[in-house]
Amino acid sequence: MATEKNSQADIAKSFAYTGAFCAVIALVTQTIWPSAYIEHLIISLGYGFSSVIGAITISRFKPELPTRAINLFSLVFAMLFGTANAYFWLRTYDKFNSLAQMKPIVVLGFIFTVTCFFYFYTYEQKLVAQKELEKAKRIQSEQEKALLMSQLRQLQSQIEPHFLFNTLANVNALISDNPTLAQAMLEKLTELLRGTLVNSRSSNSTIDSELSLIDAYLAIQKIRLGERLTYRIDNTLDGSFELAPLLLQPLVENAVQHGIEPKVDGGEIVVKVSQNEQVISIDIGDSGVGLSETSPNSGHGIGLQNTRDRVTALYGNDASLQIKQSSLGGVLASIRIPIDKLHLEG
Repeated sequence: MATEKNSQADIAKSFAYTGAFCAVIALVTQTIWPSAYIEHLIISLGYGFSSVIGAITISRFKPELPTRAINLFSLVFAMLFGTANAYFWLRTYDKFNSLAQMKPIVVLGFIFTVTCFFYFYTYEQKLVAQKELEKAKRIQSEQEKALLMSQLRQLQSQIEPHFLFNTLANVNALISDNPTLAQAMLEKLTELLRGTLVNSRSSNSTIDSELSLIDAYLAIQKIRLGERLTYRIDNTLDGSFELAPLLLQPLVENAVQHGIEPKVDGGEIVVKVSQNEQVISIDIGDSGVGLSETSPNSGHGIGLQNTRDRVTALYGNDASLQIKQSSLGGVLASIRIPIDKLHLEG
């Protein structure tokens, strides 16, 4: 229905532009052959409107015809109808009472018709081509987003085996020495697995839900690393906004694996979520070894480009992911998303 309305609007626009063009042509012909302006306007419109009607009609009923054929048939139709219309209005004048005397009108009508037809019809074809290009870009964008969602579902279906095996090994080691701590780690692992399973069945999560998964992950790492890791999660948002699942998880994992673990004294991870005017800010900072002491290919660079691509594909070019040196001494990963791109849950 929307496409049909757009098509009708384009047709109306073509007639409006053609009418305006014909009105100017009528002024020109009136200066050559002085008579009532309305006669010149009707004759001019006869050539102009018949060219547009011919092009639209042939394109609709014979869309398989090449553009050149459509142009030629439309021009012939316009000349036949326009000349017949001109003769009907001019036959009462002595100098135009025969078809032979109509030759100047036919020549002038041919020139004006060709100009009118090719200018406005070519312009219309250009609009059609632009719409097709926009449609192709939209389809490409949807395909890219579908690919990202497919990659996400693959990511959602698994937790890094290395992390899972290490956690289970830690639980096994703690059972005899510190069963309370072993139980706490197992509870957090269960919470993390349960949350990941829920997210794997949905294309959307929420900021609150993602922060809960991060809390469970960091709690496990806290038990494993002991005093070498402290963390804090601050969320000052009023309400829970939707967010793509596991968008933050790779950033937090990078902070632990490539920021805190390589540092002898360990450090702190701070996750802050806030709203600044019409932008949601998510900052993940660590006081680890920092960018200067790590290779981009072996530390914070892993997975960051994929996350950056997901942010742009899902939330547009106004959204961003930036990596820079943190005020804590390590690395700060900052995600910025316009608030109108995020839906408020419930």
